[in-house]
Amino acid sequence: MTVVTVSPVLLDHQSAARQRTVLDTFAIGLPVVLTLAAVGWRAFGPAGAIVVALTGLALLVLISLYRARRFDRDWLIGELDAHVPRFEDSTALLFRDPGAIGGLAALQRARLEDRIDAARGIDLRPGWSQRPIALAWAAGLILSAAILFWPAAGPASRVAPTAAPATRPGLAPALASTRLRITPPAYTGLPVREQTALDARVPAGSRLQWIIGFAPHPASAALTFPEGTPVPLVRDGDLWTGSGVAEASRLYRIDADGLARQRLNRIDVIADAAPVVRLVQPEGQLVLVTRGQTQWTPVFEANDDYGLIREAEMRITVTRGDGENISFERRTLSLQGQGDARRLRFSTPLNLAREGMEPASDLIVQLVVTDNRTPGGQAVEGPSVILRWPADLALSDGLDGMAMRVMPAYFASQRQIIIDAEALIAERRRLEPRVYSTRSNALGEDQAQLRLRYGQFMGEEAEGGGGGGIALPTNDAPPLPTSDAAPVDDHDDHADHAEAASGGQDHGHDHGGAETPAPFGSAVDVLNEFGHAHDTGEAATLFEPRTRSTLALALDAMWSSERALRQGQPDQALPFANQALELLKEAQRATRIFLARTGPDLPPIDLTRRLTGKREDIVAETPEAPDRPGTDAVPAAAWRALEERPGRGPPLALGALERWARDNRTRLADPLGLAAAIDAVRNDPACLTCRRALRTQLWRALERPSPAVRRREAAGQRGQRYLDALR
Repeated sequence: MTVVTVSPVLLDHQSAARQRTVLDTFAIGLPVVLTLAAVGWRAFGPAGAIVVALTGLALLVLISLYRARRFDRDWLIGELDAHVPRFEDSTALLFRDPGAIGGLAALQRARLEDRIDAARGIDLRPGWSQRPIALAWAAGLILSAAILFWPAAGPASRVAPTAAPATRPGLAPALASTRLRITPPAYTGLPVREQTALDARVPAGSRLQWIIGFAPHPASAALTFPEGTPVPLVRDGDLWTGSGVAEASRLYRIDADGLARQRLNRIDVIADAAPVVRLVQPEGQLVLVTRGQTQWTPVFEANDDYGLIREAEMRITVTRGDGENISFERRTLSLQGQGDARRLRFSTPLNLAREGMEPASDLIVQLVVTDNRTPGGQAVEGPSVILRWPADLALSDGLDGMAMRVMPAYFASQRQIIIDAEALIAERRRLEPRVYSTRSNALGEDQAQLRLRYGQFMGEEAEGGGGGGIALPTNDAPPLPTSDAAPVDDHDDHADHAEAASGGQDHGHDHGGAETPAPFGSAVDVLNEFGHAHDTGEAATLFEPRTRSTLALALDAMWSSERALRQGQPDQALPFANQALELLKEAQRATRIFLARTGPDLPPIDLTRRLTGKREDIVAETPEAPDRPGTDAVPAAAWRALEERPGRGPPLALGALERWARDNRTRLADPLGLAAAIDAVRNDPACLTCRRALRTQLWRALERPSPAVRRREAAGQRGQRYLDALR
């Protein structure tokens, strides 16, 4: 094992950073330990205080060591590269074995050893957490003093209720006062509040305390919930109190012996929303590396309704390779957020070389934040942002010209070829002849790809299958390895050229009309002898003859345009290109689907019934209207019964409406409001305001008609016989 000797000047920065982190942790945590020790002293005496203090100190040691772990060798190298320009981003060489490196690396290490003194004057220690330390000590001292000096509760502090003075016989109890005390969870940071109204909106997990006054006092009282266990109220002097924790939205009422039926009150619970992470910089989630780029700094912003934990986790993934040969390297990085606890911003510079970026690799970054909900903080993964290093950036300046841009054929259209040709003709005077010919030949390549693409509709598969069967003659094809191959004279060669130039489509026949026998044993001979060719021009498409001829003319025009472009004459190719575009439009407008014209198939006329006046089985019976009960028949009937009109209206079935509301609770927008409105009308049927409120709730609960056409109901017995006769 080789031991690498590192200058103490560099290691002193790492030790100082770790010491500062440990002291900062103890400065924040000691007030918490003192507060817990005060609680232990008050609850269990001096022994309890000592146990709690020792346990808290042990936890502080573990937390400080955990926080100091991030100041490792990689952190030191990165900080020295960032703060000491004379190290030239090569600090990592100082931590490597001198015998294991050579060449330029060894020379650079020797230069850096002479510059180590440049790292003496910098300070890499993290700053003090001044605000958390001040808040921790202030809160700790106040809480410790309050816990230690709070008077102890005596054995006779709670006065037993007396039944005689508060109760007067002959009078029914009534509500004298109501007060609701709401204590939100500590993590929300909201203050404790009191209100006289019994309806409230509270954060989830809030502790509720009801303080009720009766005149006169009843024998017993409780808070009853329609779908839950009642909470008893306990008498404490002249007041009755009860408490509970708000976990879900509920309805409740105050019940007491002899008390008139009260209306339902409502507690709405506001759930803690999950944090929201937003990508600030860069604007898009995919960024390309620019030439000469060495660092990348993504910026995220997170917000939460009650606050976030300042320390977040950044997941960094580096992928290398392409295709199936892709390797992954993942690591995590702890970040400290800046700003208000409800809106924090996270950013850190990433060194591309240190992260292992190379051509054809991706750097994927994702931020994970957690809110301060206790217990069970909500962790949310933010959007991923990708820094991509394309492979083409790896080409040197001398090889850039060898990279050819490959564009699929379906990206090039005939109209685009015309536009490019017109642009090239307009720039002819400013271009050199060689550049002009090269660009014209590139347009010819695009024209060839488009011609081959449309040639597939004509049953052509080979490169020689041009427009309408045009074939390019080649004289350099190797002779067949048999003695049956007859020599081709110059006359036949010229004839083939003439046929290709005239757009002939007969490749397998000579000019005299006689078939030329294929060589014995060739693939073509076997196919014609024993099989059937399915890829011929006439059988490979379903186009009508007129459309086929239009496409054939378009392919001929494309071939002429391509020939002129290959020769560096785009001005001569432009008329053929425009002609091909018009022919393609004409082929697109051609009729390709034919429907047979058929007349009605009427039943024969019964001549024996003529002039008799008999109308049996002529006029169909009036069908009965199908019974279509609506899905919301119960609330619709209740809505009509609540209508304000003179005279006696239909009866209001509150029991059926209450059962319907209970069964359809999941699809209602406000089930608690509807239940409270039903209960209010039940308590006071003559209350006009209550009836109007219930009618409003029912209108919101009714199902909206679907904008789409509904499927018709199934045919009856008579209709089914008619449909069977049609078949």
